[in-house]
Amino acid sequence: MKFLSRYLVLSFLCFSILSNGYSQIKSSYSDDLAQLHQNVINDILSDFSNENNIEKISKELNDKGFWPDINYLSKQRGAWQPNDHFTNALQMAKAYQTSNSKYFHDPKLSAKILLALDYWFQNDFQCPNWWYPQIGVPMTLAPIMILMEDELSVEQKEKGIKILDRAKIGMTGQNKVWLSGNVLLKSLLLRDVETIRKASASIQEEMKVSMQEGIQADGSFHQHGPQIQFGNYGLAYVESMIKWISVLRNTPFQFEETKMAILRNYLLEGQQWVTWKNRMDISACGRQLFVNSPAQKARSLAYSYKKMQTLDPAFAGEYNKAMQYQNLVGDKHFWRSDFQVKRSPDYYFSVKMCSKRVIGAESCNSENIQGYYLGDGATYFYQKGQEYENIFPYWDWKKIPGTTTQQDNRKLPVLTASGYRIASDFVGGVSDGKIGVAAMDYNRDGLMAKKSWFLFNGQIICLGAGISSAQGFPVTTSVNQTLLDGKVIIKTKSEQVMGNTSVDLSNPRWILHNQTGYFFPNGGNLKLEPQVVKGSWNRVASRYKDVPIKTGVFKLWFDHGVNPSSQTYAYVLVPDATISIMKKLETANPFRIIKNDENMQSVVSTDGSLAGIVYYKAGKADVFGGVAVDQPCIIMLQKESGQIKISVSDPTQKLVQVQVSLKGKFLSKDASTNLAFESGKSIVTVSFPKGDEAGKTISMNLYQN
Repeated sequence: MKFLSRYLVLSFLCFSILSNGYSQIKSSYSDDLAQLHQNVINDILSDFSNENNIEKISKELNDKGFWPDINYLSKQRGAWQPNDHFTNALQMAKAYQTSNSKYFHDPKLSAKILLALDYWFQNDFQCPNWWYPQIGVPMTLAPIMILMEDELSVEQKEKGIKILDRAKIGMTGQNKVWLSGNVLLKSLLLRDVETIRKASASIQEEMKVSMQEGIQADGSFHQHGPQIQFGNYGLAYVESMIKWISVLRNTPFQFEETKMAILRNYLLEGQQWVTWKNRMDISACGRQLFVNSPAQKARSLAYSYKKMQTLDPAFAGEYNKAMQYQNLVGDKHFWRSDFQVKRSPDYYFSVKMCSKRVIGAESCNSENIQGYYLGDGATYFYQKGQEYENIFPYWDWKKIPGTTTQQDNRKLPVLTASGYRIASDFVGGVSDGKIGVAAMDYNRDGLMAKKSWFLFNGQIICLGAGISSAQGFPVTTSVNQTLLDGKVIIKTKSEQVMGNTSVDLSNPRWILHNQTGYFFPNGGNLKLEPQVVKGSWNRVASRYKDVPIKTGVFKLWFDHGVNPSSQTYAYVLVPDATISIMKKLETANPFRIIKNDENMQSVVSTDGSLAGIVYYKAGKADVFGGVAVDQPCIIMLQKESGQIKISVSDPTQKLVQVQVSLKGKFLSKDASTNLAFESGKSIVTVSFPKGDEAGKTISMNLYQN
């Protein structure tokens, strides 16, 4: 107690000779740094709101300077508990320097903050995960030292700077932004203008579109290699860039105004696509599948949109619209990330794939322990928005929705931060902005399958062909695995029954659950399990205690048998489904499956106005009078008012061009369209884009002569 009393006396003496306003007691800064210092202070204090928590955490700090409920000896790589020490201290420092707080310049609180700092400086706790010593700890310690600068002793400042020195400018993507930001704040404490300039430039260097880590040309975000990271690093990137644009404005180190367009495009053409009804798509969350994480990430993104309305006022209306999920309607294929999204005002669907080019998923810091198949054609179908709410402890992770997998008895291998890729480069999609087609020539662990998704208005048609394996295990294709919500209705050829228990189904017509219809145009051997499942969050991430919990889960999958050879499947996801809608599909389906084999998968609308074709090999499709190609590709064709719109993409991202042959004579009003006519056929030569646009859809309009 004598140690704490000494701090109280010193703090009181210091406080008694200072005025009440923070701006009057702050240390002096040169003209080059004064505005920056004030901006930093404003930024640190901007989110202080929980004054009620200050009394609790300050009381719980003992007279030795630590919180008894924190495990300071923890060696956990993720959610490292000792970091809570600085989180608590920062909250106290914010209360201490917020003028309308009842703790404003309270000498007792100041003494406790300094006591907490000394405890850490004496012990210098370190996490085995490099991120905390170099990024996490400095990112929290530096703001504390800036807020408490006038009350730090020379020794305290020296020890704090020694810890901050662990952050060096380097690495790529969001890691580089974090490290550079730490260096900038440390350099502000040292009045080191030149290093501040370098750190600011380093942050701004990452505001770019790149083929390396960071923002991609399609609006996605990569980190840890070519791996989609919207909700992990990509969301932190948004928050960091907004912070540094604000902090550096009106200083000699401010961002170029042209940089704002890059961030704007990433938010509106990338991040906006992956949230639905205040939830971020599971596939966008990366490895961070924690309790309530999709909802928390969506809230963070919405908060960023609000901040951008002030930072980028000319587009305030667009950011405001982005916060309402129903305002974004259409289809988008992220060709740099093997990821496709279909949105309507009523439903959201996504499919996440991987390839030789793109990493499917990662595990790091004992997070996403079960995510071995998360990039293997994982599909999520949202209507209410809560279909998969906190489902991760209960999932059968070998039956992630949409995936075709082997059902062995072994534990799933735990991935690394390098993740995995599959042995195929024919993975991609075509999109005209409204509808699209995605395809994946799957080849992993001895299992092969041709998988495609036709993302048309009103239905999602899911096809599989060439399903083959000789590994000695059963193979399944998961149709869906959601929370159980209400009745399950099954329609077989002869009757309509309630599906209240696990059941094997031979050639069912359709199944209805929670307003989602599952239509099976070709039947198949399926298994349904609507039942209570036991689970634990510890299975998902080791940071959680192994506490048993349970809930109801709806699980539906195709059973392809042991060592299948050239097996197929077909199912249709029907939004806003009712019994009458499902019955109607039996006799009046608006789409027909024309082909589903190892060479081609094609779907055409019953009225003949729309067709999607996946050519795994050069060949001819029996749609629109015959459509032939001389290279593997994906094509979508739409007829309207005497015109035909052709959308083409190269999933391999290797081709220079493809020739598309159509029956009849067609013309184009676009002089750049390479179009010829011979033997009653029109031949269109489509040149594919290169570089960071390889895999992007090329669309053109033709009209009949």
